[in-house]
Amino acid sequence: MSSLTSLERIRRAVDLGQSDCIPVAPYMGNHGAAVAGVPIDKYCQSGELMAEAQYRAWQLYQQDAVVAQSDNYYIAEGFGITVEHHPNGTPTLKTPVVNELKDIDRLKVPNPYTDGRMPIYLEAIKRLAKLVGERVVVRAPGTGPLSLASHLMGTNQFLIELATASMEPGGEAEKYLLKLMDLTTEALFSFAKACLESGAQMVQAGDSLASGDVISPATYKKFAYPYEKRFFKEIGPLAKERGAMTLLHICGNNTAVLDLMADTGAQILELDYKVDMKVAKARVGERVCLMGNLNPSALLLQGTVEEVEQAAAQVISNAGPMGLILGSGCEVPMYAPQENLLAMIRVARNSRS
Repeated sequence: MSSLTSLERIRRAVDLGQSDCIPVAPYMGNHGAAVAGVPIDKYCQSGELMAEAQYRAWQLYQQDAVVAQSDNYYIAEGFGITVEHHPNGTPTLKTPVVNELKDIDRLKVPNPYTDGRMPIYLEAIKRLAKLVGERVVVRAPGTGPLSLASHLMGTNQFLIELATASMEPGGEAEKYLLKLMDLTTEALFSFAKACLESGAQMVQAGDSLASGDVISPATYKKFAYPYEKRFFKEIGPLAKERGAMTLLHICGNNTAVLDLMADTGAQILELDYKVDMKVAKARVGERVCLMGNLNPSALLLQGTVEEVEQAAAQVISNAGPMGLILGSGCEVPMYAPQENLLAMIRVARNSRS
């Protein structure tokens, strides 16, 4: 089979078809900043620096997708939260916008072209699309509805309200949280649409708080799944028109809700290292493309080259050859050794789909 571009290779995997090799796309957000030597507080506030750093990282690794990504608060800032920036770490929440439930009544969906740091991410996408978009997948970020809701309130307080809503069906907490989920789903859709218009070829819902390590399957089914499904139903046709792809990522062990995740309509499920890829392949591998799932910390940061090679080969054996994108379970640590990323990519390149 003739050599394919990265874009063609990933599209074939998403279509569950045969390719020249297993596509590989570790989620390298802030790791790109480290490769380029750019402080995080500069990287996440400049679309130009973000794109340049990701391009530098791609020149080194030649992976199949680049991502305009740094932190979690770029959409939430559009709602009115404030963050604190750090030279060697991602921004942290300083001031939430929802201090009591009735504050939700005052929220308005932000404009991705003018509000928060969304315009910075859109600029990075545009620049990356010009640099590599004909050959390499440009992946957009996208905070999932449940996670975005927690950023507006603060995670601890949000989880308290979520527990209250789960224990008191029909109560005030449930009413307000469902209204908040409507708003965050609309905000994610608006941002993802702008990402497509800016040249992204992959849009996502990264819903880390929907993790099975944090909430129960019942809570996921009521407060996360319907909104993820709504998002993909709305963004899917727009992505298809542009030849783009859709992805759902949830951190942690989500084996119990794999079927629901596949039912959201996302074309790709990016699974964390806690999920057994052999189980996932058997459960949903005939319906969706799987992506993952090397352990970012234990392997990519702390492991040896040999351990990375063995783990990558095992993922391919468990979930390949078709319908698989080899990836990191979650974001690659900023200072992960370059030789470990290169080893992961080398295993994929030497494979056969």
